[in-house]
Amino acid sequence: MKPANLTYGVDDRPPLSLLASLGLQQVLMATAGWIVMAAMLATITVSPGDTQSILRMGMIATGLGSMLQANRRGPIGSGFFCPPIIAPAFFSTTVLAGPFGLPTLFGMTAVAGVFEVGLSRLLPRLRMLFPPEVIGVVMTMVGIAVLPAGLPRLLADPSTLSAGADQSSNVVVGLVTLAVMIACTVWGRGVTKLFPMLIGIVAGLLSAVALGAIPHETFQRIANAPWLGVPHRPISSYAFEWSLLLPFTIACFATSLKNIGDLTLCQKINDANWTRTDMASVSRGATAQGVANIIGGLLGTLSHNTSSGNVGLSLASGATSRTIGYSFGTMVVLCAFTPKVAAAITALPAPIMGASVIYCCCFMMLSGIQLLTSRLLDSRRILMAGCALAFGLSAGLSPHLYVNAPAFLKPILNSPVSFTALVAVLLNVLMQLGNRRRLRLVLPAGSDHYDAIRDGLQQFGASVAARKETIVTATESLHHVMESLDTGLTNGSVTVELAYDEYNLDVDVSYDGQPIVLVKTRPDRETLLNDPTGLAQLSGWLLGQRTDRIRVKTEGERCHLLLRLAN
Repeated sequence: MKPANLTYGVDDRPPLSLLASLGLQQVLMATAGWIVMAAMLATITVSPGDTQSILRMGMIATGLGSMLQANRRGPIGSGFFCPPIIAPAFFSTTVLAGPFGLPTLFGMTAVAGVFEVGLSRLLPRLRMLFPPEVIGVVMTMVGIAVLPAGLPRLLADPSTLSAGADQSSNVVVGLVTLAVMIACTVWGRGVTKLFPMLIGIVAGLLSAVALGAIPHETFQRIANAPWLGVPHRPISSYAFEWSLLLPFTIACFATSLKNIGDLTLCQKINDANWTRTDMASVSRGATAQGVANIIGGLLGTLSHNTSSGNVGLSLASGATSRTIGYSFGTMVVLCAFTPKVAAAITALPAPIMGASVIYCCCFMMLSGIQLLTSRLLDSRRILMAGCALAFGLSAGLSPHLYVNAPAFLKPILNSPVSFTALVAVLLNVLMQLGNRRRLRLVLPAGSDHYDAIRDGLQQFGASVAARKETIVTATESLHHVMESLDTGLTNGSVTVELAYDEYNLDVDVSYDGQPIVLVKTRPDRETLLNDPTGLAQLSGWLLGQRTDRIRVKTEGERCHLLLRLAN
């Protein structure tokens, strides 16, 4: 079921005229990844010519990866719009591989892609490591981790501006851009609501030109760039280095955790009835991401990862159609063959880029928090979430704390998202020790049991992180059962046993007496007034409406009412 806030859901096909504009909006969002790529290459002293070649090859890898991800047939592709951009988790591995030369850097990138593909096939078997509360923590940190890249640009920090740029003018440009994006989202209608970021960027550019916030050199650089040009690989050979295998492997694991968070967000925003991560879809999506990195390594560019910013923009605009992945992919590949367009995109003023990032962060952070709070959480899970977020934030706020960490751990410690995910997974496994997934209640007949049922199920639901809706439904159903039994079906105590397995909450109500009457149709008024079993029939019908499966079995004088509620 498509959520009401989506104009074009994953299976919808926007008109071609809108599809091109939606793709362009996403291309502008992806420029942040190309800026990061240029910064990473600067740390290993790559020549300007090679940097441009690597950047343009990265555009091809991004475009092809987006198309693979949008595919839903076969073992490759999640069927969502979730394009790849440069992966910051590979920053430290890029620095480590730099002294070995570009052939080694690209060779190890391809090898990392192969490992990523292998790991992706194991994800469905590792579902127990990634329950919704862990995914919610990771999704929250995905949004928080992008803030340090967006806020300095939005507020025109001098380090993000060109020499001699007026800071106050750039602050105005950033705030105007963000204000227009917000206005289009909150009060926009039709096309305006579909393109909040694109309209905001245009408004920002107009204000930047009016305030003189774009240097003349920028216009000159765009004018001098040719319209057409065939990208080429910066090197023609590849190399392998055993000492880099462990750092690249750990970086792959770190990015795979982020993949799970981004693809889970894609699932959640496209399904109003979403309850848990579909690990089979995530596995196919992670495979597509690994194949994209293999292609990137062979083409001669850096490792990529799913783009949280682009997913957040899809959520904000209400356009999540997977066909945007093909539109976006085609445009990005064309950018690699049109240096002038690529130069114009990468020359967007920093405050405009910052406003775009902050705009998308709002939706990503709140989606993670909503997922986390949709579950009942006991002290174990509260501590898991709190500690994971605290350590993840430390990686972003105080990176100097980990400067002396072993080199093979730095790909994780340098990334707030990866560090958060690792701590959350480890604590989740550790805190499950001694945690029971069964509960037994004994309720005496002939008294009001609502408080005892509610308190018992709330405590049990928090211990297993069940959905709030599931526990509320179970509470109401058990109360109906006890009301039915109090009509004379039993005079003794009633035993309630609950079992939870992440997918279902199973309830076994056993007692000595007569079985509850289950009917498939609602009793009419005549039956309720004149039939002695009318009230029992009504309760049995209501139970069938509230539960996913219900049946009665007898063992001598002992009756069992078995209920199943999907979690």
